[in-house]
Amino acid sequence: MKKVLVIDDEAVIVEVLCRHLARIGYEASGAGSAEEALTFLDRDTADVILLDNVLPGMTGLKALAEIRSRSSAPVIIMTGHCDDELRKDAFLLGASGLLSKPHDLAILDELLRKTLEAHS
Repeated sequence: MKKVLVIDDEAVIVEVLCRHLARIGYEASGAGSAEEALTFLDRDTADVILLDNVLPGMTGLKALAEIRSRSSAPVIIMTGHCDDELRKDAFLLGASGLLSKPHDLAILDELLRKTLEAHS
């Protein structure tokens, strides 16, 4: 079973995504901040990471750089405001994809499948 780490400061989003991911066959864990996610990655692994770009304390892009020092798992940035600069910065820092908020679960499912397939 593939493991997905969902990082978002909105607890309801973490809960909904983790429940959905579990229903479709993933082992899902949640973190409410970048710092919590980094602590998780110090003790556990993930096969793919869903990372909100707007987090308290540390932005998603800063967190992405820190995640890269702990994990080679593909990272998909989740954002409600995607512009060319964010897209460019995310990919330069090693993001595997971008997912618009609010989430379309069918798009999420396909993006996860393709991302995991590409990194197998």
